[in-house]
Amino acid sequence: MEYDYNRYCEILQNLMEAAWIERDELEIGEDISDQPEIKIIFDGHGDLEDTDENGEYVYTERGNKNMESYAIFIHKDSLKEDFVFPEHEQTPWALIHRPKEEVCIYAWFDVEADEWEFLSLEDRIDSDNTMDEKDVMTILEGLQSKYFNYDTPHWPFPTANRP
Repeated sequence: MEYDYNRYCEILQNLMEAAWIERDELEIGEDISDQPEIKIIFDGHGDLEDTDENGEYVYTERGNKNMESYAIFIHKDSLKEDFVFPEHEQTPWALIHRPKEEVCIYAWFDVEADEWEFLSLEDRIDSDNTMDEKDVMTILEGLQSKYFNYDTPHWPFPTANRP
């Protein structure tokens, strides 16, 4: 199925900007979504490749504070009335993803450039998923319609979890 990648990115960016919290308050794995139907977690910072004062190569895992990684989880039931995204089971090092029930889309935010990058759906949907691109886009369009009605002002974003 072909989908409108620009529309996909536009909706995801609306969801990300509505979920925004202060950078110094970000905690890896914490759900920051303002919409109860989805889960958005901060996944850490980008890796930093640099040189030291002697010109030697230095690699720092998650050392690039200008690159932020996020995981956006979209559940197959996200458009059902009164749906609240279910908690994930956890291991000591990660949450347990449920590909039969949800799709996980990765997003990167470049702090300096103030730009978002979203992995395409075809990179996130495989044979383990029960949803396809059409299903995900239907859910995203439904959330867009519910929370980001363009007949109302764009900011502050209307959300379910904010007063």
